[in-house]
Amino acid sequence: MKNLIRNIIYQGKNLLRDAGFSFWVMLYPLILAMFFNIAFSGMMDIELTNIDVGIVDENPIEQVLEEIEFINIHKITDEEVIEKLDNEEIHGFIDEDLNLTVKKSGINQTIIKEIIEQIKQMEKLNRPIENYDFEANYIVDRNQKANSIIVAFFSLIAMFSTYSINAGISTASLTQANLSNIGVRVNSTPLKKKNFLLAGVIVALFLNLLANGVLLLFVKYVLKIDLLKNIKYSIILIIIGNLFGVSLGMFIGVSNKKSMNTKILIGVASTLFLSFLSGMMGPWMKDVIDEHVPILARINPISIISNNLYRINILESTKTVGEGIMILFSYCGVLILLSYMFLRRKSYDSL
Repeated sequence: MKNLIRNIIYQGKNLLRDAGFSFWVMLYPLILAMFFNIAFSGMMDIELTNIDVGIVDENPIEQVLEEIEFINIHKITDEEVIEKLDNEEIHGFIDEDLNLTVKKSGINQTIIKEIIEQIKQMEKLNRPIENYDFEANYIVDRNQKANSIIVAFFSLIAMFSTYSINAGISTASLTQANLSNIGVRVNSTPLKKKNFLLAGVIVALFLNLLANGVLLLFVKYVLKIDLLKNIKYSIILIIIGNLFGVSLGMFIGVSNKKSMNTKILIGVASTLFLSFLSGMMGPWMKDVIDEHVPILARINPISIISNNLYRINILESTKTVGEGIMILFSYCGVLILLSYMFLRRKSYDSL
């Protein structure tokens, strides 16, 4: 334990003395969040509008939909569905079997889907549907800045939760004699590498979580954007995102013989690409992925984090959180195991 604490203190000082780490992990998130706010400020004030839903005559949930204030019902025939969706006269069509047909993905379509899921659950529980307050779940506050642009901010948080990747790469480099003088010392002494790596993981998680906390406080109290409503699940997702970042960083750090700078570039490029696919550069990309390659949104770790942050904080739905956490934990386990295997195989002709 004493050695572990000593390694934690040493590696913590080593990272904090690195000006590049301090900038990219501590300051860069604040700068980018500020630019996001400037770019999207005019679009963030859009309130949720009424949702147009198409149904056929004698749809079994017609009376339920009529009771929901923000739902506008359009009675159409089956032949008119495609035309109405193409002309954007309706956001979605619900058939008699409660199947949903949409033209594109978006907030309105997601809300319709969630309502249908709630109705199905109520039917399975044999509970009166009319007793359920749908408006309480989806329109809690009409002044909430909830539109498609908010996806970009959740993707931003998801990306920076994985910025522990840089600390993971740095930790891995400290155990390799060909990359650092410290690596030479580690490999020429009886110091256990697994204890050294564990200390690096703890330091990386602590410092990046600290940076994430500063970012969230900056967004809430300086930019005046209240993103997190469900604190418990949000923190769990952010912590697991940090663990994934460290795991990926360690894997990149030990799986190739590139220079330290090259490994950092690989790490940054990886997080930027995954964030781009999750909708950080624009919600339109998320819509494209959801429509054409939906499986990619389910396996992209940053999409998993950002989508679940959106669902639990805006839609107040936690049904996919468990699946997302299991997938992220699986990624972490596989990456840590592979990193350890690569590290054990490393040997040097001379030190």
